[in-house]
Amino acid sequence: MNDIDFLAQAMRHQDGVLTSDEIAAVEAAMRGDPAKRQLFAETQLRSMAIHDRFRQEAFQSGYGFSRTLDKKRITWITRPIAAMAAGLVIGLFSASVVWAISSPRATTERLFALINGSFDEARIETGFPRQTGFWSGDETSIANGRLRFIAPGSDPGDPSAQAISCDVFQLVDLRPLRHMLSSDGDSVLELSADFLDARPRNTKPSVTFFCQLYLFQGDSVALHHSWPQSITEALASGSAQVTTLGSDARGTRTLTAKCLVPAEADFAVIQIAARPNLRPAKLEGLFGDDVKLTLKTSPELPIRTVQR
Repeated sequence: MNDIDFLAQAMRHQDGVLTSDEIAAVEAAMRGDPAKRQLFAETQLRSMAIHDRFRQEAFQSGYGFSRTLDKKRITWITRPIAAMAAGLVIGLFSASVVWAISSPRATTERLFALINGSFDEARIETGFPRQTGFWSGDETSIANGRLRFIAPGSDPGDPSAQAISCDVFQLVDLRPLRHMLSSDGDSVLELSADFLDARPRNTKPSVTFFCQLYLFQGDSVALHHSWPQSITEALASGSAQVTTLGSDARGTRTLTAKCLVPAEADFAVIQIAARPNLRPAKLEGLFGDDVKLTLKTSPELPIRTVQR
């Protein structure tokens, strides 16, 4: 298999359209030729860089994210992709032009500004929190290092509303983290939590677990006056959920919510919850644990044309 045929197969491999025999042929070619292994690695790296570059440009321009794209906009978006693919092929085989990619520093850091994420301390306040650093919310308990959801409660800022889920919150101060934010790329805050529905299998009603975070600007102490109406004022938010009907083979479910971090964000509202999908209903055998907050920074990947 010559280099041109191998490159064509490598690009089809990225698209996931190779048959099992073709995959075996590509792997055999790489095992017997170090140059082909290097070519395959370079193809993958350049493809990822092109994808990330186009993703960031599309995000910044606002194109490519509407669910109501018309045919003209779809054509506009797909043409640059085709041009980039052509540029990749030319770059690989031209004697004068290549794509040069640097290695910017991306970081992932666990944030310990979230306190008692493993529920080792048996302190759960009632109502929406009024200060950072501790859990507060509806009726829950802590036993054996796990949070147990007991009963839904109404929101203090809207006591007349129907109580539909058992919510627990924590306020996290983001201001000390500003020096860690990426000025040229993306900074993403990730909230993850483990949930367990320990009821017998196929127990009704179904229960939906939530893992959510909201980023705000301003004074966190005053937020309890307007929660949950103030959710509409969030600078950014992320949410993940899963619905269960008792225990199954998967056991604990891990949910991860993500959102971009605006530079002006002052604090985050962390929320985990369990909601019965038929009310009224008792919450039995429902647990949360191992809540983590992680900051990921990803500088913009530079793509340059150089002479060789």
